[in-house]
Amino acid sequence: MPAEGVSDVAVESPPQQRSAGSAHRPGRPIRRSHPYYIGFVGGLGLILAYYLAQALVSIRGVLILLVVALVLAAGLNRFVERLTARGLGRGWAVLIVALTALLLFAGFVAAIAQPLAQQTSALIASLPQHLQQLRNNPTIHRYDAKYNIVGHLQSALSQADTAKLIAGGILGFGAFIISSVFKAFTVLVMTIYFLGSLPSVKSASFQLVPASRRSRVAELADQVLTRIGGYVSGAVTVAALAGLAALLMLAVLNVNFLLPLALLIALTDLIPLVGATIGAVIVTVVVMFESPTRAIVAAIFFIVYQQFENYVVYPRVMARSVDVPPMIAVIAALIGASLLGVVGALLAIPLSAGLLYIVREVLLPRQDRS
Repeated sequence: MPAEGVSDVAVESPPQQRSAGSAHRPGRPIRRSHPYYIGFVGGLGLILAYYLAQALVSIRGVLILLVVALVLAAGLNRFVERLTARGLGRGWAVLIVALTALLLFAGFVAAIAQPLAQQTSALIASLPQHLQQLRNNPTIHRYDAKYNIVGHLQSALSQADTAKLIAGGILGFGAFIISSVFKAFTVLVMTIYFLGSLPSVKSASFQLVPASRRSRVAELADQVLTRIGGYVSGAVTVAALAGLAALLMLAVLNVNFLLPLALLIALTDLIPLVGATIGAVIVTVVVMFESPTRAIVAAIFFIVYQQFENYVVYPRVMARSVDVPPMIAVIAALIGASLLGVVGALLAIPLSAGLLYIVREVLLPRQDRS
């Protein structure tokens, strides 16, 4: 009988063991197609995407400075490669190019800083006097007698609220100058860094590409950087020629404030499409304060020179390195200006030149083979 009891216990024990083991067994995994799983993971993805977008927006200014520094480094890299082609080490070539650029910039600032500040302050201080002189012109005097245009402008300049507004504008302009100097220094440091480490950065980036396509990607990247650099150096050359031509014209007309006006022409000429026109209109209006006859001469000069620049200077400077159709350049400049303002308009054309090269060399041949 005890054997039978033992046998009974032995028979009943396996179900007990199975029930105890089943309590520690994991349940069914959640199906990825389950609505709760999709909703939970999708909600986390939306939250993560939102915060990533906020982070990108908050560091947009830094990213723009990095892109500007990279574009400038691509422009200066042409001179570095010319020096290395003559047997000079890249470190020494980068040092020579960077020091030359710094010396040219420092010499330019030192040469024009004091006269530019003096002439600019004198121009602002002489505005009421120029408004009074406008009344001596017969045509303007006739309209002023009817509408009192000059009187309204003089009263606006002499009001206390206008003085406060000008004072606030001066303080804001000072803060803008400080911020601009800091950004320019940041761009300068990053440009020199990119210029010195450009080969290592490219080689490290090419490691992410499969080995079978690495040489082709390297060739495309070099051509893109060449076109971006060619546009940068070409645009600076065209702007410098425009500023020099305006300086000579204003000197011939014996305009009092020729340095800031010529610098304004050079800076606005860098802006695609409308920059040269904006600078010409501003300079013509300023010259009109001194003499309407000189203003007419200046306007005629700007019209003639812009045609000469568009059809002679610009094609000769840009033809060797940048080949962007005018329609694509206009569209790229408009899109860049709407996204990032003046900086976007400046960066749009060189970036579109690189993108257009990739389309011509990669996308179009692939479409032809398909």
